[in-house]
Amino acid sequence: MIKLIRQGDLALSLIKELPKNLQESKTKTLMTGSHNHNHIINKGKVYFEKIDDYIIGYLVAKGTELDHIEHGKLKIDDGIYEIRKQQEETHEGLSPVID
Repeated sequence: MIKLIRQGDLALSLIKELPKNLQESKTKTLMTGSHNHNHIINKGKVYFEKIDDYIIGYLVAKGTELDHIEHGKLKIDDGIYEIRKQQEETHEGLSPVID
């Protein structure tokens, strides 16, 4: 079963292990949303690595909360997650979630 955490236009997908040779980022901002509001964590390690148009990096969560001005705070279970930009299927094809 896939574990997916969604907050607006951001999604976190639980994975088993962190890819090799990543460099930890100093920022706690996972992504700036479609209305220029940041998705910010209070604890955890962030690694940015653009894999494709959807996967933009990784989060190692430990005692982590995700905060967004419009969506509030969300406790993230400890683990390793892909950081994803959410997409939706429309009549014109896949497009970014605007939230």
